[in-house]
Amino acid sequence: MKCINELSPTSPKPTLMDKNKKPERTLLSVFMRLLELVPELRGEFLAECGFGSGKTCAYDSFMEVTFPSSKIPDYRPDGLLTCKRGSSEWTAFVEAKAGKSEIRPEQIQDYAHLATLLNVDCVVSISNEFARNPTELPYHLAANKRRKREIRHFAWAELRSMVDRFARDPEISDLARNVLNDAASFFWDQNSGIVTFDHMPKEWGEFVQSSGVGVGFSAKTPGITEIVHGWHQERRDLRSKIAHQSAKIVDLRHELGVRAEFDAILTYDRKRLAQDYELSATYLFKHSRLSVDILCELQDRKTTVSIEIPPPSDKGAKAATTWLAKQTEDFDPTKTAIVMAWKGGKGNERHTSLEALRTDPDKLFDGFREAPKSIRLIRQVHDVRRFRSAKNFITDLEGLVLSLTAELDRGGFL
Repeated sequence: MKCINELSPTSPKPTLMDKNKKPERTLLSVFMRLLELVPELRGEFLAECGFGSGKTCAYDSFMEVTFPSSKIPDYRPDGLLTCKRGSSEWTAFVEAKAGKSEIRPEQIQDYAHLATLLNVDCVVSISNEFARNPTELPYHLAANKRRKREIRHFAWAELRSMVDRFARDPEISDLARNVLNDAASFFWDQNSGIVTFDHMPKEWGEFVQSSGVGVGFSAKTPGITEIVHGWHQERRDLRSKIAHQSAKIVDLRHELGVRAEFDAILTYDRKRLAQDYELSATYLFKHSRLSVDILCELQDRKTTVSIEIPPPSDKGAKAATTWLAKQTEDFDPTKTAIVMAWKGGKGNERHTSLEALRTDPDKLFDGFREAPKSIRLIRQVHDVRRFRSAKNFITDLEGLVLSLTAELDRGGFL
């Protein structure tokens, strides 16, 4: 490998106990060491980078790499990954940021140029900025620059979720699980340098105010793209928090489907915000097939979370209602509404509160014999002042979702 032949012998190896004071240096060192120690984690990460044999390859990595040759520019990527399997070779530079620091596009361009000179296949950036998938960058890079080498981007929160997931994998060895759990504890520490999304863009308050008085928007209104981009980041960040809290695999879904391109999703969400004053998100718990739907209505300053629970197929109307009351014993009864849709055509929906279900369940199934077609649990936050606040909006949203999913977990729904 040309990049190894030109590599300075002083380029250090990553460690699990890096004592460097720079958070991005410590985060990257720990993550790169995990890639060496856990082949399963390495295989998935490198597959998303474009190399499909990461689990079984001969793998090596280096930190803060330098190339002393006078023919090579003095660029210093944070990391270098090398893989070899048979006659196949694959290499990647890594650039990492932490905290509020953002990836600088010109730096990635420099590393792409260096990669061309040294036959390195890929440049990987890692920061607290979210992207919908590794090929869609959160920063602008000219198309002609991207053609030179593969460019991938990951958010630290997404990598943290990946570590969480492998730590729960029953196929992982006990030693690997212990290492992953220790690393996950570090990644979730508030001082690690991993910063989660905690406020909407600065245009948020003005948009909410204008929505309330019916001021019309268009998909090209200044600031609307920034709000939608912010919402996309919050959706992905919240997904990682739900997955961590529940210890379950959680997918983020969109109305356009899993194959929709990023530009199509952005256009759709801008149009919905402009015309309907709404933002939405859907999360799917893969094993239970239970979905969590979020709707934020700017005109009403209201956030609604609804959960569709599969009704038991082996119970009648009364037994299904009794089952629901028992499964939701730990839920907050005053804040939770219930909608049960029964067979027999339109209009066969019964609405009540969880509190009413416990005191008078007969009203929900009176006149029906078979189990309901669907059951939805609904919870809302409606605080005009806090909804307008870019920070409190996120705080209330996440509190609402995480408290409800915790109750679902305790109730055995997940």
